[in-house]
Amino acid sequence: MIAGTVIGDVWASRKAPGLDGRRLVLVAVSGEDRVMVAIDTLDAREGQAVLVSVGSGARNVLSPGPDNRALLCDAAIALLVDGET
Repeated sequence: MIAGTVIGDVWASRKAPGLDGRRLVLVAVSGEDRVMVAIDTLDAREGQAVLVSVGSGARNVLSPGPDNRALLCDAAIALLVDGET
């Protein structure tokens, strides 16, 4: 899991068929000077702190189980962070 903050949306006139109907967002990775693109599964808003699952974990966020290998996903928002202790 990667901690980050949603900083904007990705707009595209065309998407691969596996991405139709999915919202893509830009996430600034906490503590690093990089930005990643993730599928927004939880309607995160700009400025929202999130945890992003990557790799096979991201596919499991979209569709749990062993039959998800065909999903086009490498990063997906798995949790909206309300606060830290």
